Amino acid sequence: MDVASLRRLRDEWFFASWRMCRLLNDVAGPICQRNGLTLQQMHVLAELSRSPGLTAGCLSDRAGILRTNFAAVCRKLEEKGLVERARKDGDRRAYSLRVTSEGHRVLTVIEEDIVAVLDRTFGEVPPEAVRSALDGIQALNALMQRMEA
Repeated sequence: MDVASLRRLRDEWFFASWRMCRLLNDVAGPICQRNGLTLQQMHVLAELSRSPGLTAGCLSDRAGILRTNFAAVCRKLEEKGLVERARKDGDRRAYSLRVTSEGHRVLTVIEEDIVAVLDRTFGEVPPEAVRSALDGIQALNALMQRMEA
């Protein structure tokens, strides 16, 4: 494939990915707000739910939040009773985080609301078209994981 074709594919991939992220944020953002969270807070809560006991540093890296901003995000989640922190054994400075039962409840409500939107959106679409789109997304994810290597 020639250089110009590769550039066009790269640009098309970038803008398609960006539009998908934007659309997902446009769907999830209002749902999060109705449940008292920002998208950033929901992302932290979801990451922590998948991997309980992460340190703040590891969690900020996974969520893509600057460490200087992360303390404020955690503090807000703690104030809302959605996250608890505990000191790590052997290191006075480090602490681990975990989602509280209220945090799990809020995540479940948000997930149910997002699934309801997806059900309405895809309800009229033939299953094979949804499967094809999902296969494409999974193939794109596999390609993107190569960037991490």
